[in-house]
Amino acid sequence: MAERPAPIVIEARPAQPRVPAVDVSPDEIATLVDRFYADIRLHPRLGPLFEDRLAGIWDMHLERMNRFWRSVLLHSGEYSGQPVVKHNALPGLEEDDFRLWIGQFEQTAASLFAPDTAAAITVIARRIARSLWLARFGTPFNQAPEWLA
Repeated sequence: MAERPAPIVIEARPAQPRVPAVDVSPDEIATLVDRFYADIRLHPRLGPLFEDRLAGIWDMHLERMNRFWRSVLLHSGEYSGQPVVKHNALPGLEEDDFRLWIGQFEQTAASLFAPDTAAAITVIARRIARSLWLARFGTPFNQAPEWLA
């Protein structure tokens, strides 16, 4: 009679805790979100795009963006949503709007944080902007522009 092989034992190991992507506090993220969207609302091109979609619900949007950025920067896991679906549904959104958005975001981050922190946040924001741009405008023949690199 053949010997039975030893049973396979699978032991789960706890995942390593995720280290925040950037050393910022939730309050600093709230300041970034509030300042950025205050500036966006004044922007001649982006302001009307956002206002058309968010009139009357800005507070709700800002809270959602706070959860989003805390999830992205602090790995808090508190955001759930579909940013690609939301951005793809925006009427009138043009390719260059992403350049304007990232330019304003970089300017706001640079005004609030030390250069290394602002740069780290901007790298993440560019990755997000690139992903959203590709989902909306990307094709095998239409690659993301250099300014989204």
